[in-house]
Amino acid sequence: MRKADDKQLPILYSWLRLLFSLKGIWFFFPGILGMLFVYWAEAYGYQALVLKKYHEQIAIGLMGVATALFLMRAVFYRMEIDYILAVMSMNFLCRELHFVVTDNAVVIVAGLCLIWALLRKNQFWTSIRQAKLFQISLTGTAFTYFFSILISRRVFSIDHLALLPNEANVHVALEKVLENIAHLFLIFSGIVAFFSINKQHRKHAKFSRITATMARKHKE
Repeated sequence: MRKADDKQLPILYSWLRLLFSLKGIWFFFPGILGMLFVYWAEAYGYQALVLKKYHEQIAIGLMGVATALFLMRAVFYRMEIDYILAVMSMNFLCRELHFVVTDNAVVIVAGLCLIWALLRKNQFWTSIRQAKLFQISLTGTAFTYFFSILISRRVFSIDHLALLPNEANVHVALEKVLENIAHLFLIFSGIVAFFSINKQHRKHAKFSRITATMARKHKE
């Protein structure tokens, strides 16, 4: 148990240090900007810019791009982090296409991917440890998706936290706009990955695993 904690604490510390740095603002800024855009559109008569039907169509294209990016990386680099992001991208794409049973399946698949990520967190961290921009964009993706889910569940309605003004009239637009911002974040993560998580990083990760294995055997 102690060895597992010793490995996890540096990961958590590094992530928290990035989260609360000046760079960490990019975790939240796009989502906040998206919310302000929705309120601006509603206030000045540009509701057409935030209509659900338009953003659902845009979402299909965005998730198609994200899926293509991570499938390409999965084929070229064969890294676990690409596999899991490819599965997640296809999962969200199927949901945007409104295939039958996707409303429930998307939650199940996302849960399985989360379990996979937690079980392999040390390997994932080794792959992205030096890729700070990728860490920022991927964390921003997760935060924006999570925020859109909270809005879709009406967590900020007057019956619950009552934190968002005019929530009853704008919650659908907020959800769809934030979802598409999260999709864009995911696409950006895929593009950044090609420049920061490449074959050289994969070899370094493999070398680190081999070195760690040899060190454990030597101690034994």
